[in-house]
Amino acid sequence: MQDDNHPDAHTTRAQIAELLDERRAQVANDVVARLKAADIECTSPLIVRTLVHALAKAIAESAPDVVIHWSRMVRQAQPAAVVIAMIDAACDAAEELAAKDHGDLATVVVFLEIVKGRARAQLAEEPAANGDATSQNAIQSLLAILRARDDATCNHSRATGEWGRRIATRMGLDPRLVERIGKAGVLHDIGKIRVPDSILLKPGALAPHEWEIMKRHAEAGAEILSQIPALATYAPIVAAHHERFDGRGYPHGLRGDELTLEVRIVSVADSFHAMVADRPYRRALSYGEAIAALNDGRGTQWDSNIVDIMVTLAAEERNCSVDASLAAMMPAPLALEPRNLRLPGARL
Repeated sequence: MQDDNHPDAHTTRAQIAELLDERRAQVANDVVARLKAADIECTSPLIVRTLVHALAKAIAESAPDVVIHWSRMVRQAQPAAVVIAMIDAACDAAEELAAKDHGDLATVVVFLEIVKGRARAQLAEEPAANGDATSQNAIQSLLAILRARDDATCNHSRATGEWGRRIATRMGLDPRLVERIGKAGVLHDIGKIRVPDSILLKPGALAPHEWEIMKRHAEAGAEILSQIPALATYAPIVAAHHERFDGRGYPHGLRGDELTLEVRIVSVADSFHAMVADRPYRRALSYGEAIAALNDGRGTQWDSNIVDIMVTLAAEERNCSVDASLAAMMPAPLALEPRNLRLPGARL
């Protein structure tokens, strides 16, 4: 067997992973055809494409857990036997693709067998959960896939969810609606799983045709969620999170009251955190700059009332940060023992 640490083995794995990701649509269609031939019903090719991407990432990083996270997410929508069949078919397709293009594949074949075995063991031990546990497991699995793709996008998703919760809480909304908004915020960018790395991670401005591809992530995210029963309720929010209050957003040009309260809150939370976080193409804005941008978009890009709440929350956080920084800069109080204290006029 070829040494797994040998440079040639690493190069082969990297090449196979790259090829698999480049051809994920083609490979996904192949996997669906294999499953149909075996009389196994599965989800759409979109979900299978996310499996192919996860498998490519797992091969590149020698990390079977990437596929395990994917399996936990899909397990909320499919029986364990179907999920195992999907993984088996994807591994077989990857092995055939690799054999056709790269020759000596001993280490890759062994790795794919490890992935299959780990998935079977995991799914046998973890029956599908119910209720809130089901949705939370599915969300965490989707985030694991997103993190494997781009850590910054995953962090932004979590932050958007937290800001959405804070806005909803400040508005005095029902706790169940607060939780719904928080989860929708966490999931809002999940469609970026489908955006090519050359666009998602591009360090400069996007060309017009690249921007059109990027804009599809909202609908792609909704399509992914609609196929997972525990998360389907969040699909309409994710689909509309780039709509604008004045109707100039995408993908459908919704406006005003056509936007649900959840969409309006997630949109503001998403925009604010996007502004104050570093992006591949620009530095992070200061809180002051972001607050000014939000105020500029009141009533046009965003709901004015929600902007006002976000501005208040952002200003409070900025002030707390400033206070904490000032406190950290202050010298520690001088500790004096009583015998060293001399007060004016005191008799000691």
